[in-house]
Order: sequence, then structure tokens, then C-alpha cells
Amino acid sequence: MIFSDVVIIGGGPGGAATAISLLAHAPALSVTLIEATRYEASRVGESLPPLTRSLLETLDLWEAFTALGARESFRTSAVWGQVTSVDNEFIFMPANTGWQLDRASFDAMLANEAKKRGAVVMLGTSLRGVQKIDDGWQLNLSTGSQVLTKFVVDATGGSASFARRAGARFVDLDRLVGISRFFECDEGDARLMVETFADGWWYTAGLPNGKRVTCCVTDADLAQRMKLNETDAWQQQLSITSTVAKITNMRKPCSTITVRSTNSRLLDPVCGDDWLAVGDAASRFDPLSSQGIVKALRSGIFASYAIGDLLLNGDKSGLRRYQRFVTEEFRSYLQTRLKYYRQEQRWPNSEFWRRRHVIRN
Repeated sequence: MIFSDVVIIGGGPGGAATAISLLAHAPALSVTLIEATRYEASRVGESLPPLTRSLLETLDLWEAFTALGARESFRTSAVWGQVTSVDNEFIFMPANTGWQLDRASFDAMLANEAKKRGAVVMLGTSLRGVQKIDDGWQLNLSTGSQVLTKFVVDATGGSASFARRAGARFVDLDRLVGISRFFECDEGDARLMVETFADGWWYTAGLPNGKRVTCCVTDADLAQRMKLNETDAWQQQLSITSTVAKITNMRKPCSTITVRSTNSRLLDPVCGDDWLAVGDAASRFDPLSSQGIVKALRSGIFASYAIGDLLLNGDKSGLRRYQRFVTEEFRSYLQTRLKYYRQEQRWPNSEFWRRRHVIRN
């Protein structure tokens, strides 16, 4: 039997940031980070906006991040609302550099930093069972071990597997999916290109590992209708884009097509008396925002303050503040999302675009 004050389930950016920030904010607490993989497979979610640097510096991760060799990106380009491409230059922002990165390497770096700072990190380990006990939780792991803990952080991404066992449920706002494929690429341009079409939008970005990701984003029912999980149908839709196809043209595919849910959703509730969710387990944003990693890091930092106040001082108000923070952040995101989707008016009869021109609360 293992005991840990805090157990974090999921070793992505949200989980690792929670561990790192908690060990800095409340070093008296023991922290265990459980990750089901060993970061061996490619992961989607490659873009970091300029704002990321301040969060990495807050977590004292900037030096470790620069060692990864992420590709600097100084702008994004979009064919959105018009037929020509428009550049958004980061140079006009207070922080003027973004990055495209190898996500698996980034996540592995975060977990390694958590380990260096005192967390017990269990890789290749998943949660098999949960039992509520008087003073917290008993967790049964795939290794056969049992862990007793006072507090659980759900950082399992879109599955929110622990939070749902604790009674939480997702409020889904759409049916968005991303259908992606990796291509070989040795060019130096890491720019993110976005292009709309009648049933959604595409993006492509150069990564630092000799790859380029290309993804079609649409609703699940429309993807099924267009058979976008089939290579020929996916490639045919790609070929009729005006800019994304040119960037991807002549590149050799180096992966199969993968389909993953990217719908906007909010967990209800985000936390309980002795657990909370971070990152995509708490809320998920449309990939158009390029805010997934930023949101995960930020939620991990704020979560660590709430956990520390609860376990060290018996103060539950931090949990209530955390709930409000996640909820208000999501509400603000929805307003911004509506604004950007309404900029595209070229397909008034499209189901995809009509769905996004309606206010959803």
C-alpha cells in the first residue's frame, strides 16, 4: 500500500503543471503523478502561442523548454471569411514568438521536471478502480498497487475518467472532431495555416521532428457523411483546399488517419470536496483557439493553490474560487469563439457554419 497526499491521474501539461506548481507552493505535501503511457506515441496539439512563455517561466520551465528545440513561429495565416490568406503577425503582441513542438517530447519533459522536483512519477500505469474511504480515496492501479490519498487531481483529458466516477458530467456544446495525419517535412516554415471550407476548416503546421501535421476539423455527423475516416475521402477533401493542399502537396504521409473528439465542453462540477479536474478534463476549447496547452498549464497552477490551501490550512474557499475561475474562463472563451466563427459568412446554407453562428450558453 502506497500513501500520497495528492495523486494526479494523467501526465499531460495540466497534470504535470499541477505537480510542479504544488511542489513549489506546498513542498510539505507528497505528490504522485500517474501516466498511462511512456510518451512513445505521437500526440496531437502542437501549437504554443506567445503567452505560453510567461507560464513556463512561472513554473521555472523555460530552460527545459528551450532545450527541446521547438520551432519558433512568428505568425499564423488564415483563409477565413475571404478567399485570400491573411497573416496574424505575433510581432505586434507583447510577446512576439510562438512555437510548434513535438507534443510527446514536451509532455515527457514536463513529467521529468515534476520528478526532478520531488514528485513520484509512475509511467505505463493506469487507474483500474476507485473506492471512496473516510479520509480520501483508495486507487487501484494497473500494476497491482494500491494508493491511498487525501486528494485526487483528474488530468485525464477529454475522458475525465476519475471525475465522472465521482459523479461529474460533461456539458457538451458541439460535436467537433479533428481528423489528422502526419507527413514527412524538412522545411523550416513552422507557420500555422488555417483554411475554411463549406463543412469546417483545415489546419497544417510544421513540427520540429521532421513532420507536418494536417487536420480537418468538422462535426462528427458531417465527418461520417463525408467518410473522412477513410484515406481516399480525406485526401480528396484536402486536394480541393486552396492553400493547405499546396503546403502538404508532395509530402509523404508517415501516419494513418486518426480521429479524435475536439468538441467544446465543460465539466459539471469542476471539483468536489477532495478532488478537482484540470486541463481538458475540466474544460475543452475548440482547437481554433490554440489555447489547449496554455489553458492546461494555467489551470494546473491555479489548482495547486486551491489544493495547498485545503490540505495545509483546511481552507475550502480555494476550491470554490477554482470552480468560478474555470467556469468564467469557459464563458469568456465561448464569446470569443462566436466572434471568430461569425467572421465566416460564405456558406450560409452550411450546417456546420449555421451551428456556430448561434449563441450557445
